[in-house]
Amino acid sequence: MRSLLLGLAACLGACASAPSFDRFEAGPSAAEMRYRLAYQGWFTVGAFVNGTGPHDFIVDSGATITSVFANLEDEEGQAFTPTPGRTIQIFGLSGAKELPAYFLGDISFAGIVMTDHTGVVLPDWSPPNTPPQGVMGLDFLTRYTVHVDTRENVIRLYDPPAGPDIGRDWNAVKMAPLNRTGSGPTLYTIDLRIGSALIPCILDLGASGTIFNTAALREMVQGLRYSSGGRGDFMSTGSRINDVFDVRDTVRPIRIQTVKAGRAMWRQKVYIIYDAQIFEDLGFEKRPTCLVGADMFADRSIIFDFARETLYIGPQR
Repeated sequence: MRSLLLGLAACLGACASAPSFDRFEAGPSAAEMRYRLAYQGWFTVGAFVNGTGPHDFIVDSGATITSVFANLEDEEGQAFTPTPGRTIQIFGLSGAKELPAYFLGDISFAGIVMTDHTGVVLPDWSPPNTPPQGVMGLDFLTRYTVHVDTRENVIRLYDPPAGPDIGRDWNAVKMAPLNRTGSGPTLYTIDLRIGSALIPCILDLGASGTIFNTAALREMVQGLRYSSGGRGDFMSTGSRINDVFDVRDTVRPIRIQTVKAGRAMWRQKVYIIYDAQIFEDLGFEKRPTCLVGADMFADRSIIFDFARETLYIGPQR
């Protein structure tokens, strides 16, 4: 059995060393692809699967395995072959499911091909929600230094140690891997500071919103400041979220005046307080944690430097 979201390490980022502020060795990108924000606010790129496409794949730093949705098989006549006796555990906000492993064949992003790839076929969503055709996971992303350029709506891939030329106004934040066994791609966390609280958070571009659990809320309540001025003053109207399995639930949104990652700062943003099943499945329902979603980076360029375990965050546009 292989997990799409791997188990969280005991230190959950607390034992990470200080990040390196070294700049990259300037060099040309290995590939670049245009993206758009689509579906639920996800970074969406084009991919070719066994020669057909382009198909919409979301860029998901919270998925360890690149996979497809069922509609790709239906619409394109793809014949994905199940791998007998093998399953892959997939985590959504609503919990974990065991799905059969499938031989998906060749998946190409900007001319870079994942050959003879095995993943899962995710179930499609119910109308009116329209799913993409696939997910680009960490098994692809971690091969490169990944530059998400929100000024030009382009994702550039660099062969380490090369990378883009960035200025001093960029902020380096340590990424802590959640699994150091070397058994496969791992998720990464960064620390978010709210007041005096330091909350370890999983980097999950596959989540359209940033989600804190109740334990995190209790941890940071002393440092919360609301634009309305009221402590504990949640917005009165619930919001709804969907996960990869199209399970829908109502959550509590809250507006926080200041959230920081290193020197990067977000002001007056709305976040979600929700005890997602994923936190319990990973053993952290009683420990402060969160998922950092794509909403945090819609107006900031970022660079995933997986080789040096550093996230670079650009200035707000």
